[in-house]
Amino acid sequence: MRSLRRPVAFATLMGVLAVPALAGQRGNSGNHGPSTHPVHPNGPANAGPKTNNGAGSHGPASSGTSGKHTGTGNPHKPGTTTTATTTAAPTTINFNTTPVGSKLTKNVALQSKLATRLTALGYGGTVFEAAYGFKNLGQFVAATNISQNLGIPFEQLKLQMTGLTVDATGKVLQGNLNPDGSITLVDPANVTHAAPTKSLGQSIQTLKPTANATTAANTANTEAENEIEHTTTTTPKGKKKS
Repeated sequence: MRSLRRPVAFATLMGVLAVPALAGQRGNSGNHGPSTHPVHPNGPANAGPKTNNGAGSHGPASSGTSGKHTGTGNPHKPGTTTTATTTAAPTTINFNTTPVGSKLTKNVALQSKLATRLTALGYGGTVFEAAYGFKNLGQFVAATNISQNLGIPFEQLKLQMTGLTVDATGKVLQGNLNPDGSITLVDPANVTHAAPTKSLGQSIQTLKPTANATTAANTANTEAENEIEHTTTTTPKGKKKS
């Protein structure tokens, strides 16, 4: 019995001594659970993306000269407008010698009649400035008739039909279509996207939606033809102008 008890007691003693040693091993190197990394005192506290402009930031900078746009913004974004930065020397135009102006110079009776009509309509320029930009004399006279018949401001009607206007100083301006759909009057040399022009009927629909555009346009054109015919001096065949 004594010989049997000694091995058992010895085995029990060895087991008791091995437990602290094994526990110490697990505490130092045998723990495979979650561990925490020590914080380096000299390293950045926040390892995430930086939003400042320091030299150590690898993300896109929020300011700085290299990424700054000095223009007028994204021209493709609705609601933004583009301002021309170049200024072209204005071209001097003799409105009396344009194709329509030349015809008015030769037809003094019509010239006088249209000048009186335009003044009554509130137009402040000359009859030659008013005629500038129209394709022909008939189109110009018809436009003055529509303005008179329907009460549409002549300047607005002209801008719709020709895309042009003449300011109080005699300078020609052209409509420039902005990305948001609005129109800005600029020097023709600075136009980036010319505003589309419309026919007489289309212009009436835009400016006077309640009117019958087709009927109004036909009436104005007929009146224009009669006015031009009755004020034009013709030379009979076989005779020379005196």
